Amino acid sequence: MANVEHGGGPGEGFGTPDAEGRLRAARLALWAVAAILAVRQLTAVLTTPSGKRLTDLETWVGPNGVLHVKGSLYDSTQFTGTPFAGLVLKPLTRAAAAALGWSWTFATLLLVVALGMIAARALPQPVSRRTSLLAAPVAISLLMLSLPVRNALWLGQTSIIPVLLVLLGCFTVRGERASGLCLGLAAALQPTVLLFVPLLWFTGRRRAALSGAGTFAALTALAWAALPHDSVTYWLQHTAGVGLGGKADALGNQSLHGALLRLGLTGPLEITLFLLLGAAVSVLALRRAVRYARDGQLLLAVAITGCAAVAVSPTTWQHQLLWLLLAVVGRVGRRASDRSVWPV
Repeated sequence: MANVEHGGGPGEGFGTPDAEGRLRAARLALWAVAAILAVRQLTAVLTTPSGKRLTDLETWVGPNGVLHVKGSLYDSTQFTGTPFAGLVLKPLTRAAAAALGWSWTFATLLLVVALGMIAARALPQPVSRRTSLLAAPVAISLLMLSLPVRNALWLGQTSIIPVLLVLLGCFTVRGERASGLCLGLAAALQPTVLLFVPLLWFTGRRRAALSGAGTFAALTALAWAALPHDSVTYWLQHTAGVGLGGKADALGNQSLHGALLRLGLTGPLEITLFLLLGAAVSVLALRRAVRYARDGQLLLAVAITGCAAVAVSPTTWQHQLLWLLLAVVGRVGRRASDRSVWPV
């Protein structure tokens, strides 16, 4: 994959002053809608009593949160992040506890805005000038209305960060090493993001793939050296997080593991089916994603890979489903034969 460059000539029916004025008015109106939705989400969170908002963040970094405990991060199974995430968050507990409120929510809103702008710039070519100018506020508005973003804001979750890091690595930063650094950091926070390493490899960005895998290994090793007991608990006893957080068979768990458990399968049979289905989904998704990337539909390729990461993760809650929103760009593309498959 490569960085996406956007053009758009002065023509395309928008050269006259009246057309330019209408386009400018439409942009302003759409940005106003996006701003209103952002203020609405900010108000909805901050006007809720403190005990009912940012509950996940409070559980992690609040005065009685698991990151304040002197024992293992996973003693209570409430903390579901990787040991590296715990290592990063621990020094921030005091500042985060003091900022539980508008600053945390406002920062999350800024991340959503950045996500929407990057996604809009990454639309497959060719796009009309009108589409390129109006895409960003429309994308941000749709994100603000979506269930994953509303849940992330309400719970105080950090699930937007890995998605944003992947998009930065694939579309914004320059240089394959920097791209791999972003992807490796995202994988250190959410291990299933490692699915993007073979996507980079098979689309010709092998240096970025190696850089991403190396960054993930280095950060994981750093966390293992700093938190050896927690690392053993997370990677070996819980097999990369299995059994942490809420019940895996809850309706909120959108992964294959949760679906199989809800079907009544348990024990070795369920584990075997999960591994087989996860491998099949990963292979099929990566093959399709590579095809989309070669067709110039890079954002769709990234979204499909992210959806596969959602499916093969042991637990995937609703605030982690941002990849599904990005897959909507499957409606855009050059090859009709590919467009008919994107909803799968």
